Amino acid sequence: MISGSSIVQSLLSGLLEGGNYALYSLGLAFVFGILRIINLAHGEVVVLGGYVAYWMLVRYGVGPVLSMPLAAAAGGALGWLTYRVFLRRVREAPELNTLILTFGVGIFLTNLFLQLWTGDLRSVEVDWLQRPLSLGPIRASVGELAAFGFSVAAVLGLQAFLHRTRAGKAIRVTAIDRDSAALAGIDVERVDRGAFAIGGLLAGIAGPVLGILANVSPGVGGPLTVKAFILTVLAGVGSISGLIAAGMILGVGEALTVTFLSSSYRELFGFTLFLGILLARPSGLFGRRI
Repeated sequence: MISGSSIVQSLLSGLLEGGNYALYSLGLAFVFGILRIINLAHGEVVVLGGYVAYWMLVRYGVGPVLSMPLAAAAGGALGWLTYRVFLRRVREAPELNTLILTFGVGIFLTNLFLQLWTGDLRSVEVDWLQRPLSLGPIRASVGELAAFGFSVAAVLGLQAFLHRTRAGKAIRVTAIDRDSAALAGIDVERVDRGAFAIGGLLAGIAGPVLGILANVSPGVGGPLTVKAFILTVLAGVGSISGLIAAGMILGVGEALTVTFLSSSYRELFGFTLFLGILLARPSGLFGRRI
């Protein structure tokens, strides 16, 4: 029989994991909402940020918090380069072209990571982040709580950037109507390039969190992209703040599935929820109906 404390522990773990899901998905959701491009290389950019944090710790003793700016810069540079070299040429082409291109970039990065760093699992282990905190039978680590707080702050920070800064407003206007934005004097090509770079930056900054809470390896990118896309659909296109709630729903659902059924059903819950949302509310839980 499952005890009450086990259920509470599952709820807490699911909520914390849901916050991390929101951070892992933030870059993909942003690019999809602004550019209508599904970046299938998103997970590999997150993995790149994780490798940056790992090697900064191993080689130079720099902790994951201090390595986040470098991880973000690496992800942003890769995003900018991907758009500049590949996507700019097919921006107005059918969506299938961008899917194929980003899928190819993802495969290339996976194999590049494999050649550079082998397939070994690596984690960013820092003693103070691994320290456990407990309230009776309920436990969580400092790293889990810190990652959750950082994830929420990142989502809210992006929301504030889009609504309160001139650059953010230009991005939103371009996403709504490119022709009107161009007539208003906005360089839409520059906005597109910058938005994709920001998506890469958001993916890169999630890498150190992935390294702290899980493992980094070349094969992690694909499943991360799938999870991010599920969460983007669940929240609704354009709903950045909705990622937090959607992540918590997904995280708690997976945790309870493991508690009451089996860990083998964990991923099945996410895909079932994904299909249910597509059938019942294609605009997502927090997206606007068009």
